[in-house]
Amino acid sequence: MDGSERLKRNSRRLRWVFMALLVITPLLNALFWIGAGQGEANCLNQLPVKLAGPLPPTALLAGFAVSLITTAIVMYVLYQIIRLFGFYAQGKVFDRENVACFRSIGWSIIAWEIADFLVDIALGPILTYHLGEGKRTLVIGVDNQDFYVLLAGFSVLTIAWVMDEARKIKEEQELFV
Repeated sequence: MDGSERLKRNSRRLRWVFMALLVITPLLNALFWIGAGQGEANCLNQLPVKLAGPLPPTALLAGFAVSLITTAIVMYVLYQIIRLFGFYAQGKVFDRENVACFRSIGWSIIAWEIADFLVDIALGPILTYHLGEGKRTLVIGVDNQDFYVLLAGFSVLTIAWVMDEARKIKEEQELFV
């Protein structure tokens, strides 16, 4: 089996893996909020605010709704990765569609990080509103992971640029026969 066939076969496999992740992602988000509603310590510890006990249903529903913003962006990234591996499975490596996928993935990773920052800010008041005046919390925070995710997004955009240059070279070579 040559390299091209292995690329196609592995791309088909990875495409299925990412399809499964696309389906699982919103379910995991829902399970997280169900766990937070039951006072599950692992879920509560991942929230941007420290809470002592279970959340009221309105806070859970609002938190879940706001968290769907980042979930939707992650799902879009997964969709673009599925498309990319679909192109690879068809033997398309240096095509415009691949470059477009890489660009979409890069910008979406950056958007994901910005949205995650804003969602965390929104979750503070949402999750502490029921505590009453003087006990509500607004959380604004940045850590190393945020910078790494942004760096990853910009790196993918750079890879898209390199892929586009490779595509142009490929197209020029195809003109010279």
